[in-house]
Amino acid sequence: MKLVTLAPERDPDLRVTKMLTNQGVIVSAGHTNASLDQLRGAIDAGLSMFTHVGNGCPMQMNRHDNIIQRALSLHEHLWLCFIADGVHVPPPALGNYLRAAGHDRSIVVTDAIAPAGLGPGRYTLGRWDLLIGEDMVARAPDGSHFIGSAGTMKNSVKVLREKVGMSEEICRQLTCENPRRAMAQA
Repeated sequence: MKLVTLAPERDPDLRVTKMLTNQGVIVSAGHTNASLDQLRGAIDAGLSMFTHVGNGCPMQMNRHDNIIQRALSLHEHLWLCFIADGVHVPPPALGNYLRAAGHDRSIVVTDAIAPAGLGPGRYTLGRWDLLIGEDMVARAPDGSHFIGSAGTMKNSVKVLREKVGMSEEICRQLTCENPRRAMAQA
């Protein structure tokens, strides 16, 4: 199964979304600030997922009309993916997002990059010099932004259980069962 993440507002006539969907590729929105109308149009064209809700979005947003709220409002039409490392989305916000989205169409992802599981330190990945801190988040060397995560799914489950208060059953649903269902529906 193939999955492509794109910003719907960068595909204004939805040709790319339609072409990918017609080829059996799962199309996911991400690194986007698409309007609600743009998201709805993309859903009609085949968009079925939203990559890492709460990340890859503007740092400063309107408190009510923002991409997070738009994505959450479409939870019945999209699989919503959340990075559950405890840093990309702090645990209180993650818990709120998961309650708003519901567990039936939510997926936990890691945003893991090549040094995942190697521990804190400095690494090179392609053109990026990375600094991975004790929190297992990969940052630009100047600390200005995230470049991914070096955390594992095991760590994400620990965050879900210990900091968000999710049961083992819900953790399994978010990390195993829902991803399988999402891929099978493509």
